[in-house]
Amino acid sequence: MAVPEDMLSELTALAGVVLAQDDLPSALVQMCRISVRAVAGADGASITTLREGLPSALASDDWAQGFDELQYEEHEGPCFDAFRTGNIFRVRDLAAEPRWPSWTPRAVERGGRSVLSMPMTSEGQTIGALNLYARKPDAFTARDVSIGEIVAGHAGLASQVAAALFRHRDLAEQLADAMQSRATIEQAKGIVMASHHCDADQAFDLLVKLSQTGHRKLREVAEAIVADAMKGTSTD
Repeated sequence: MAVPEDMLSELTALAGVVLAQDDLPSALVQMCRISVRAVAGADGASITTLREGLPSALASDDWAQGFDELQYEEHEGPCFDAFRTGNIFRVRDLAAEPRWPSWTPRAVERGGRSVLSMPMTSEGQTIGALNLYARKPDAFTARDVSIGEIVAGHAGLASQVAAALFRHRDLAEQLADAMQSRATIEQAKGIVMASHHCDADQAFDLLVKLSQTGHRKLREVAEAIVADAMKGTSTD
């Protein structure tokens, strides 16, 4: 299948979405919005994942988000089944759909008529589902399904890259913060040693005592001592 020029542009946007967002949820929301633009029949999109063993979803808008939340309430629906089975579910008209008898009528009430749910995979494992919703019946053609599969594949890869990137970035920030905290505490220890004529262990014990009695973090106590010293005030 020849890939339309506009779709190539959206796939390129998927590849770069990680670099343009601040965290994983924001990246997933942007992936949903790109998916809506890439698949002509879609009016909304969501990405279903598992977090701490529970299903959760982020979507292009509140309308699409509502369909996933209904599935979590009813414990049934196409996004659930796409995630569980790794199969694609194409629903031509929800008003005539016999599967998911609890979820389908509520979805129709919300204005949904067509659904396309596709598994998102990475390294041979299903990591989520990309769900496309439309307000009119039979909105997704065979061509849309093919395009949707390509988008879901790219979204799966992009979501894994995003998760890894933000996980490593958070770890790096935590390590940097820890190193900064240690440097500040060591500086405060030196100030206390000089002002109280004590050794390093005694100075650290004093910092800990000030932290406990003042109900403040050790770093906050150290920062206050260093700040006072910089201003030339007493550390007593």
